[in-house]
Amino acid sequence: MLDFVLAIKLGVAAVALTWILGIVMMPKRQTLHIVWAIFCGGLAAVMLREVFTPAQLGVMGPALIIASCASCSLFWLVSRALFRPNAAVGWPQLLLVGGIFAPTVIKQFLLAIQADTVLGAAAQAQLFESLSHGQTLLSSTVLVLSFWEGVRGWSPALPANEKRLRGLFLATFGLCVSTCVMVLDHGSANLPADLMAAIQAICALAILAVTSVAVRYRERHPLPVETPTSRPVLADEAREEAREMARRIRALMEQDAPYLDPDFKVAGLARRLREPDYKISRAITAGLEAPNFNRYVNGWRVEHAKGLLADPSLVKEPVLNIALDSGFASLGPFNRAFKEMTGQTPRDYRKARLETDPGLARLA
Repeated sequence: MLDFVLAIKLGVAAVALTWILGIVMMPKRQTLHIVWAIFCGGLAAVMLREVFTPAQLGVMGPALIIASCASCSLFWLVSRALFRPNAAVGWPQLLLVGGIFAPTVIKQFLLAIQADTVLGAAAQAQLFESLSHGQTLLSSTVLVLSFWEGVRGWSPALPANEKRLRGLFLATFGLCVSTCVMVLDHGSANLPADLMAAIQAICALAILAVTSVAVRYRERHPLPVETPTSRPVLADEAREEAREMARRIRALMEQDAPYLDPDFKVAGLARRLREPDYKISRAITAGLEAPNFNRYVNGWRVEHAKGLLADPSLVKEPVLNIALDSGFASLGPFNRAFKEMTGQTPRDYRKARLETDPGLARLA
């Protein structure tokens, strides 16, 4: 069993060091490559410390102890670079990562200068314990953040391969970290030392293998960079035409309230005004300065719903009926649109009106 475990750990260290060598030789490196290389260095340091004794490591021991801090802190940055289109590393990230390294650096420095002769063994032990508690807290924070990075961008609209990648990453990372940290390190698992070492080695190998696949996948399938959309620049004649069309749209909405139809679409508005669809869409964005047709129409629907929610005769009307009467096809989109545009849910809006209007409160 022991030889098997040592072979896995040496294999993990070898693969990690190979990754570092490959990234160093790359002609052009991205943020993902840099943070992944540093993480691989930290992982290799962890494995080598567990394979060789302090006597065998000699003067390399303290350096490997410090480098080991990169195994969890840098993995968060790797996760950010994998699942964020803009994952530049700034001062907030560096401060958090530096906070994980600092306790180990301080302890190794104090040991090197034999500070216990000045501080006293008891005082130094208490200081080391305090530093370890702070480091554990920060390490736990970045582990949670690493998992969160894989979750935050999840959407049903993601490509199937992207969903599979995130699912594999989250399942592997979650299972391995919960096993090593919660069960083996802080749990009450009464397992033989050799078996615990084997589990930890297999977890390290699994994380290295799955993240290696994720890095290669991201190299071939980069996330689209999020850039602010700019409105098209229109010629004076087209701009004036869009403004005139916007006035016609606004007048139609005020007079006929077509937005109360849940199936109201751009094509329907174009038919009413006897204009091409593209002119209607251009008038919505350039003339009315709305993000898109749906947002513009939902604005009218929400204003209509606000009037219904404040109507004394409808104080007991279910919110679902209010949503349907305002042109929404179901309750979910109504709640989302209402909160986005007012900062309140429909129920909270009605409740606030009840609290400020005694007449409504008596009818409730």
